[in-house]
Amino acid sequence: MEKILSVIRTIRSTIFSPKSTMQKRITYAMVLCASFGELFGFIESYLIGLPTIAYLLPLFSFLLLMGLSVWGFKTKKTNLFATICISVTGLLIFPIMFFANAGLHGGMPYYLLIAIACSALALRGRTRVVIFILLIIEYSGLFAIYRYYPQFFITMGAEEAFIDQLCSMIIAGCVLFSFSFIVSRQNSHDRRKIEQLSMLYERQANTDELTGLYNRRYFNNFLKLAILTLGDTGKLHLAMFDIDDFKKVNDKYGHPYGDYVLKQFAKILQSVEGNGVTSCRYGGEEFLLLLPKKNRENAFSIVEKILETVRTTIQLPDESFVTVSAGFLTCKDEMTYEIVLQNVDKNLYAAKCSGKNRIV
Repeated sequence: MEKILSVIRTIRSTIFSPKSTMQKRITYAMVLCASFGELFGFIESYLIGLPTIAYLLPLFSFLLLMGLSVWGFKTKKTNLFATICISVTGLLIFPIMFFANAGLHGGMPYYLLIAIACSALALRGRTRVVIFILLIIEYSGLFAIYRYYPQFFITMGAEEAFIDQLCSMIIAGCVLFSFSFIVSRQNSHDRRKIEQLSMLYERQANTDELTGLYNRRYFNNFLKLAILTLGDTGKLHLAMFDIDDFKKVNDKYGHPYGDYVLKQFAKILQSVEGNGVTSCRYGGEEFLLLLPKKNRENAFSIVEKILETVRTTIQLPDESFVTVSAGFLTCKDEMTYEIVLQNVDKNLYAAKCSGKNRIV
């Protein structure tokens, strides 16, 4: 029993693995559900005493689908495999079973729904349309033959016909429900994966890989929106930081240590985020901090606190400390995005020229 369960788990992890294509998973779900449907159809036909051909055909169909599954799994030609399975069962075996199961008097019309659903979900492109048209034409012809030449069909008593119709409806319903459920679960899983990947790609597109802060592209859009809504949000302040003598740090201690300094400074900026406060790495050793909905004194004190934290926590190997210069600006209603960046950059430049490690 344990070996059987192990084989089932292996098949499940191989065939229905998320790494497999959606079409492959849907195709094997179709074959699995259809095979069990044929097996139950064989048991039902045998138990109610239908003619030998009526219960041997679903058994033959079950064995054929199993054999095709082995072939399909080895060749890995999913579309061809699905086309052959649906063509053989829907266009060949089901019509023969239609004659052997009393035509419209029996339960075979329910299996037409299975063939149509499978062709719609498991096939692709023009093949799907062609198979669907062939199914409609063939079964329309079978219905017409039954209407005008009922003597060509094996007959069954009223009680057997009722049981066959009831069982066929139940089997077809279970097959369609199981197939739809599996496909729905697979679609749901893939949709979650797509959403996760989308969020990951969006985060990667909007954040700086080294520091984890927002990048320049995202912050520019964010700043433009903040300036446009300045009248609604009230106060808006912007600070631009530049790490003093950062080139000397890189030259003296190497770029890996320079990266360490950048990441440490980014952590300090992240520590003051919240309530709309947003930071970004603007480029190289330059960083921006947006401070909305705060009065000027509070916003300025946050920037002062950042400079104080830097010069007391980020230590270099020679035991000196890193310092940062900052330009600070309170935005006004008449200021455009370009003017805001130009003015805060001028303030930063003034801070660098007037001795560094300060705010202007």
